[in-house]
Amino acid sequence: MSLNHNSAAHLDQYAELQLLFTNNGVAVGAITSFSDRAAMFAESLKECYTLRDTANGSTEGFTTTKNKAKKTTSKAASAITGKGNSYGILTANTVLQGQMTQWTENYIYRTKDIDFAGAIENVYTTLNPFITSDPAGTPDYFTTPQLDAMQKLKDNYVSTLSQYKNALSTINVAKGNFTTLQIPIMEQHILFLEGFLDDLALTYPDFVTAFKDIIAKLASIGKRNQGASALMMYADGGKVINLVGQLQITNYPKVKVPKIINTNTNGVIELLQLKIGTWDGVFSAPNCIDQKVTIKVEIKKITAFIINMVAKPVITVV
Repeated sequence: MSLNHNSAAHLDQYAELQLLFTNNGVAVGAITSFSDRAAMFAESLKECYTLRDTANGSTEGFTTTKNKAKKTTSKAASAITGKGNSYGILTANTVLQGQMTQWTENYIYRTKDIDFAGAIENVYTTLNPFITSDPAGTPDYFTTPQLDAMQKLKDNYVSTLSQYKNALSTINVAKGNFTTLQIPIMEQHILFLEGFLDDLALTYPDFVTAFKDIIAKLASIGKRNQGASALMMYADGGKVINLVGQLQITNYPKVKVPKIINTNTNGVIELLQLKIGTWDGVFSAPNCIDQKVTIKVEIKKITAFIINMVAKPVITVV
């Protein structure tokens, strides 16, 4: 899975800066405030590595287990639907024949993960009533133990799917936290340290030059900008809102391109660049209640949000 290119590039430069500090202990220690902040930078870098290791985790084992359970369940279900089709032919039930003919092993297996359990449940709820209404006619075609066994396979699949989703969520949250939490923390450390460069340049010009070279590389990545970023998740369950989450600035001066940006596949709004000022923003997602925020933009400052979107209440019309 791994961090995206920009995040990985940031981490490379943070590592370069840490190596510079390690190799220039005298220069770092020349000013107490600088030295103290460099130590904080080192601790924050450890958290960067922790997030990187989590983001670099693999769902391969969970994916294999999930797909195997899905294949096993599909095969068991298709064995039953095949007999269900035969029963439909026997009883001249053309509606049942149409359903059972459609629900082949390949068709069931290709059902989206989120809909798979429902597809198996449809097989069960379609055939089970015939066992009660025609107890003498159905045993040669499908029985209660067979349907129950299929349901148990379905439940096992649901469990493996949950494990897969949890593993994927852990990876995606780590990626999002690296962008929305850790990069701004590292930026603050660097901005603090930059304030002492002129003083250090008098005695340690090579150290300062090397420091500035690394900062220039960071700037070229495109993240030492200003504006807002966010990680958007559903409040119920904590799943990231990928692609359909959105941040819109409502009071921004008229520009050619509206100040609107969507989440990426990891639920992250990487950066909406904004001018210095105070802006009104609205986070939105389908079927969720909008969240309004105020964003105060300062030079070289990225305001990071973690947004938990609450689902709109379901209104039942009586």
